[in-house]
Amino acid sequence: MTTYSSILQVNPLRFTVLFILGILVFPLKVYSQNVEKKRPNILFIFPDQLRSDYIGGEDSNIVHTPNLDQIAREGALFSRAYSATPTCLPARAALMTGMAPWKNGLLSYAPMATKYKYQMPQMLRDAGYYTFATGKLHYKPIGSVALKVEPGELDNSKFMHGFHEIKLCEGWGHPQNDYNIWFKEKAPDLKIDGTGLGPTDHRTGIYPYNDELHPTAWTANQAIDFINDHASKDPFFLKVAFHRPHPPFDPPKRWLDFYKNREIPLADVGKWSEDKFGKFNSIPSPEQQLNAPRGNYSDSIVENARKGYYAAISFLDEQIGYILTALEKKGELENTLIVVSSDHGDMMGDHHLWRKSYPYEGSAAVPMIIRWPESIELTADRGQVIKELVELRDVLPTFLDVAGVAVPSEMDGMSMIPLIEGNNKGWRKVLDLEHGQCYWKENSWTGLTDERYKYIYYAVTGEEQLFDLLKDPKEKKNLANLSEYNKSLKRWRQKMIDHLRDRGHKWVKDGKLVRRGENIMFSPNYPKDYFPKEILNQSIIK
Repeated sequence: MTTYSSILQVNPLRFTVLFILGILVFPLKVYSQNVEKKRPNILFIFPDQLRSDYIGGEDSNIVHTPNLDQIAREGALFSRAYSATPTCLPARAALMTGMAPWKNGLLSYAPMATKYKYQMPQMLRDAGYYTFATGKLHYKPIGSVALKVEPGELDNSKFMHGFHEIKLCEGWGHPQNDYNIWFKEKAPDLKIDGTGLGPTDHRTGIYPYNDELHPTAWTANQAIDFINDHASKDPFFLKVAFHRPHPPFDPPKRWLDFYKNREIPLADVGKWSEDKFGKFNSIPSPEQQLNAPRGNYSDSIVENARKGYYAAISFLDEQIGYILTALEKKGELENTLIVVSSDHGDMMGDHHLWRKSYPYEGSAAVPMIIRWPESIELTADRGQVIKELVELRDVLPTFLDVAGVAVPSEMDGMSMIPLIEGNNKGWRKVLDLEHGQCYWKENSWTGLTDERYKYIYYAVTGEEQLFDLLKDPKEKKNLANLSEYNKSLKRWRQKMIDHLRDRGHKWVKDGKLVRRGENIMFSPNYPKDYFPKEILNQSIIK
């Protein structure tokens, strides 16, 4: 068996799980059905924009993340984890509902509904959990969309989805942001955006204040205070949704210094991406604000951005360590399920792309780490690397499983606990991915991937891509352009036709994939009755 510990060459496993009670049978694979058994707390660590290969993992030691590595050594690392619709809002819709994009209704970067049939915090609250979240929830509309409603429509109470309490740190321009209020009270003479960098900036800046004022430290401290103060006998669900390493890249100087003389990998660029995006270089000077979603920038610009991103991740990891220490001191570590993931990655210059919304691994692949407590008595090896395809839709079913709540049959997601125990019977062989138009019109696609290949169809242009992720994990060679892969391409095209056929003629017509200029942001399953009508373009909800 491949283990995370053997990959990182660490000491022997720290924990041995004893199966004390003999062979147990759990109805519907629900692990806390016995009411006499204490349900575990759930700690969900959810940084924004953290790509999967920038934490310790399979053949990866790019970024210093000892605390995340420890969680993986004492649990399981899922090496093929994805965000099916890899931007902030649709990713969170999948997380909230346990549903795939078509079923949760959000196919692009657009507002989440204010209410869903299934809502992660509400379902756990109904199961007897005290639910608390801190950091970036992103449930409310932002920017120009937010300007279309009265300020009262953005009151936090309308965007709780079942949380008992929330302490928000969503970015400087968000209303009702607890961090902003706290910062102004704590440091009234300081500018909250101390580096002057923007929320999509590629550049790196040194955080000019004490660590305690940084959003990453603030979010961790909110979580630590909650852990220390929680006195109820009821279990808790604690979501710690760090805003970073989403830009701005503004880590403390000591972490930037840590990477100062380290070798930084160059961006991965294939012939296909050089041909497609290599011409974009509209902002040539590093002194200008670099925030374009595509651009052929110099190696020095990529290196500078990556050092800031790496440093932000290491600072994040340090704060996660403080949260783990608080759990251990409280005596709750071995009664707390810990899950780490992210809403999407960041291309960081790979294929001349930046940020998210793309079908490629740097954007769509996310971390997925699960550390189970001794209290739920799993018969599983710690330090596993699990290669089955998992997605954000699987997080809610996993939480319901350990909370003793049957997973609704209509959910697309599945509990990952059986995979940890070595049971992959009935697990998906192919995962669907998609995103509507984002950044530019032609960036609208659907994708499928299995244990080896990834097929991508761009709806506006009809372009197809096929990658062999086993031989070409950096996706530098597009097999769709090679005649020897014609049969494979046709097979994958047919898989996509079969996947989209039920959506109707806008997706498949006369047995062929449709090319379309229309941006379909919502499926008919979007709960449009639960959002201010002024925000939604009703013409695109059919």
